[in-house]
Amino acid sequence: MTNSNVSTPRYWPVVFHSVATFLGQSLMQVVDLVFCRDLGSVASATIGTGTAFLAWFIILGIGLLSSLEFLIPHAYGSGDTEKAEEVFRAGTGLSLLASLLSMVGLAVVARFAPAYGMNPELIEPVRKFCDLLAWSIPPILMTPVIRIELQCRGLPNTSTEALLIGNLLNVLLNWLWVDGHGGFPAMGIQGSAWANVGSRWFIVFFLFWSLSRKSSIPSLAPDRILKSLKLHAKPVLKLGFPAALHMMFEVGAFILVGLLASRLDASQNAAHAIAISLASFVFMIPAGLSSAAALTMSHSLGLGDQEEAIRRGRHTLLLGLSYASIGSLVFFLLREPLVALYTTDEPTRRIGMQLILIAGFFQFGDALQVILAGCLRGLGETKTQAVMNALGHWGLGIPLGLYLGYWKKLGVEGFWIGLCLGLFSVAGLLLHRYLAFVNRLKSVNPASSPRSA
Repeated sequence: MTNSNVSTPRYWPVVFHSVATFLGQSLMQVVDLVFCRDLGSVASATIGTGTAFLAWFIILGIGLLSSLEFLIPHAYGSGDTEKAEEVFRAGTGLSLLASLLSMVGLAVVARFAPAYGMNPELIEPVRKFCDLLAWSIPPILMTPVIRIELQCRGLPNTSTEALLIGNLLNVLLNWLWVDGHGGFPAMGIQGSAWANVGSRWFIVFFLFWSLSRKSSIPSLAPDRILKSLKLHAKPVLKLGFPAALHMMFEVGAFILVGLLASRLDASQNAAHAIAISLASFVFMIPAGLSSAAALTMSHSLGLGDQEEAIRRGRHTLLLGLSYASIGSLVFFLLREPLVALYTTDEPTRRIGMQLILIAGFFQFGDALQVILAGCLRGLGETKTQAVMNALGHWGLGIPLGLYLGYWKKLGVEGFWIGLCLGLFSVAGLLLHRYLAFVNRLKSVNPASSPRSA
């Protein structure tokens, strides 16, 4: 079944706009921290801790939905437009369900902050911040579903346009509400949270509007969504659940470090929040490459062109390693001015520069592991990724970080050294799995060509 509104997604536009979209998502947290830089280390620590809590639920939801990067483009590539649209509807329904559960979960987690040994200064600010930030979860989880559909329809630039306008709106709202301009009262970090929520809802409405204006949008009537869920929820979750576990083990390691940092003094906590904001921002480039690899490789497999799928994976890995070289140099050479963007507190700046130095070292491991995960997802293989992340992060990285942080008295710097080891360990395991999987594909089907039209 074909659809005249669907065109083949081209590799380079998908790569460029996937990276731009992921950068745009992460830039919002950077903007929030920068606008709150003069509110003190407690404000920075509150944003960092609240965002870490939020990240756990966001990653779980996005991980479950990451299977759409294989299922939708593969269906379009094989010419089954009806199935692609059914999967899109199922993904939309699952994103709404995951959003509801995540909002409840975030509220519960924030209220148990004292049980984690959190710095007493942060408990109430973090709770209030999380209560507001929870309203950003539905648009965050719906955005990748619409993005994948738009990319498969040959409209990858729409997501970039939405994120660009959304970030400009976030800057404006932060300026109006954090310090109080334009007749608005100064709301501090609460104003920053509202700015974030408002901007993300604008983005998702803009994407839906663009999809309906530029192409025929699949019906999202409740009865159609329920029907699609009955047909496709199981395959979406079957492929997505291992990917979600993979992401949870990885991001969970960073979240644990954030929780451990929240038990330290405000300067170490704030330094961690700043460093994780910068590291997360630059991580969006390989994350975007990972998404592009999954989508374009899956589409090539749907066309029956196995060689092109493998070639696109190889190109994306080379792009990721090239980026990692640049990212490392930026962190090594510009760590002082980068940290100065976020804070004027001298102890926080000193610790933050040390953490950015460590982040510079793990750029290669971080880029390699996330892109390899995307390549494997594009080939329809997600089963072993969770095990490899558990071994690398929780079997090696976290124990080393705890040893260095507590027993060797290195504090948050010790935690980050452990994260660095975990990332390189996972990258090595995933590389071994990817090469073995590709070699197996070649041996089963040594030559392939696109299916005939």
